[in-house]
Amino acid sequence: MRTAFAPRQRPSRASWWLLLGASLLLSTGCSTVRLAYNTADLFIGGYADDYLGLDAEQRRAWSPTLRTTLARHRSEELPYLAAFFDTALTDAEQGFTRQGIDCLLDQFETIYRRHFRLASAAAAPLLADLSPEQLTALAATFAEEAEEDAAEPGTKAADRRARKRAERYVDNLRWWLGELSSRQRGIVRNLTRSIPDTAPAWYAYRAEKRQQLIALLRRGAESKEIEAFLIDWLVDYSDMPTELERALPALRQAFTELLLQLQPTFDEAQRDKLLGRLERLRDDFLRLQSRSRMVPVNC
Repeated sequence: MRTAFAPRQRPSRASWWLLLGASLLLSTGCSTVRLAYNTADLFIGGYADDYLGLDAEQRRAWSPTLRTTLARHRSEELPYLAAFFDTALTDAEQGFTRQGIDCLLDQFETIYRRHFRLASAAAAPLLADLSPEQLTALAATFAEEAEEDAAEPGTKAADRRARKRAERYVDNLRWWLGELSSRQRGIVRNLTRSIPDTAPAWYAYRAEKRQQLIALLRRGAESKEIEAFLIDWLVDYSDMPTELERALPALRQAFTELLLQLQPTFDEAQRDKLLGRLERLRDDFLRLQSRSRMVPVNC
C-alpha cells in the first residue's frame, strides 16, 4: 500500500531504517500485508543490520527488543490501523466529506505518532550499542544521503520538484484507483502546485537533527536519553522550524481538496478498486489480531 493518506511530506530517508520499523504495515500491498507482518522481525532486523553494519552479538542482543516491540504492535496498534481503514471504507462508500477527511487525517496523525513512539523505544538500545567505527560509518552515510537529496535553490528547481511531486501523487493514486484519466491527472497537477515547497527547509532540518543524533551517540548517551531525543524529533516535533510547522495546514488542506475534487470523477471501476483496497486492508488488520477489535473513533 502507498501512503496516499499521509498529511505531511513523505520523510524520504529522514528516519532511515526506523521508518521501516514504524511504518512497515503502511507501506506494503494489501495482498501481502499479512505475509509482510508475519516476517517483519526478519525484514526489519535485516534492514537495520544492512544500514548500521551490526555484528552478531549486537543482532542477538537486539532480537528480544524487536520481538517485544512487534508483539506490542500486534496487541496495541493493529486496532488503530483496522479502525482507520474501516473509517476510510465507510467514508468512501457514503461519499467523502470535508469533515470526514479531517477525521481521517486526525486518525492518521494518531497512528503516525504511536508508531514512531514505539519505534523510538525499539531503536534506542540498538543505537546506544553502536561502536565508534559504526558511528563513523553512519555519519558518513548521513552525509552521503544529504548530498544526494539536497534541494537545489531557485525557481526552476522548485518547478522540477513540483512536477515530481505531482508524479508521486499520480503514482500513489494509481495504486488505489487504477489508471487515472487526463482530467484526473490535471486535478492532481493543479492541486500539488499549491503545496508549499518545503524541500530546502526540510533537508536542512533533517541534516541538523541527524548531526545532533550523531553527537548524542558519540558522547555515549544512554538508551533512555536517545529514546527521548527521537521522540522529541519524530513524535512531538519539539523544535520543528517555523516554516515547516506553518506548511502542515496547507499540506492538509491540499490533500482534502484533492480528494474532494477527484471523488466526482471516479468511474465505477475506480470506485470498486478503492473500496476493495480499503476493505481488504481493514480485514487484514483485524485478522492479524489475536482478538479482533477496533479502537473507537472520536471524531
